[in-house]
Amino acid sequence: MIPAPSLPEADPCLAPKPLIEARGLCAGYGERVVVGSSTFSAGAGKLLVVLGPNGCGKTTILKTCMGLIPALSGVALLGGNAVASMKPRARARVAAWVPQIAEAAWSYRARDIIAQGRYAIRGTFAPFDETDAMAIDDAIDAMDAGTLADRRFSSLSGGEARRVMIARALAQETPLLVLDEPAAHLDPGRQMELMELLSSLARSGKAVAVSVHDVNAARRFADLALLVGRDGSSVFGSPDEILTHENLENAYDTNFIHGDHATYGKFVLPVSRKQRKAD
Repeated sequence: MIPAPSLPEADPCLAPKPLIEARGLCAGYGERVVVGSSTFSAGAGKLLVVLGPNGCGKTTILKTCMGLIPALSGVALLGGNAVASMKPRARARVAAWVPQIAEAAWSYRARDIIAQGRYAIRGTFAPFDETDAMAIDDAIDAMDAGTLADRRFSSLSGGEARRVMIARALAQETPLLVLDEPAAHLDPGRQMELMELLSSLARSGKAVAVSVHDVNAARRFADLALLVGRDGSSVFGSPDEILTHENLENAYDTNFIHGDHATYGKFVLPVSRKQRKAD
């Protein structure tokens, strides 16, 4: 169990409405609880990073918040509205979703995949206008995907396909972006570009929720952190409050060293797996 930090109470009259929020949210499948009683939120201008070991439920909790799977208990909200009561198109106008795995068998051009992000605004059959074309081009430019635009999606590498899927979310022009491990398959340079882009989008006024494995990227770029443990417990707060020596070791069953580099800033490095105590 990860010990929760004590957080100061916020004045509800002064706090802006969160764009993504969970209140005592239990997420899982059928009778199997994966993440239990999680509470967190992120509003406009905030980058929320979700971390935790493999299989802890990062994808599950994001899917639940997006309304892709039902909550077992508690409530998930998008833009202040309970996800369970929102229709798919209403959700798509608030939040754009980038899944962890994209179907590589699609034969559409990458540009056509990116253009699908406009369906939430225009509808499936409405013709595109100049505004749509500009949004698509801007999304392609943001992800440096110009050389990919006319290639078949099925011909792209994993990293190239991921960039196209993120561009599709950007073309959707929602106030909230939710991304499930978008840095997977990206080389280190592209990973840095991605995190810098997400941080820039948050600074421009969007809310961004993203699951990652890189603790250092979370510490460097995030405004808020949700750390999920193997037992389904979670803690939420600022990176300095959450990504502590004790919390990281409890979550990952791993020994870390913590340092502070003059150029990079604070960092952590895994040293060894902790020896589990016998029952």
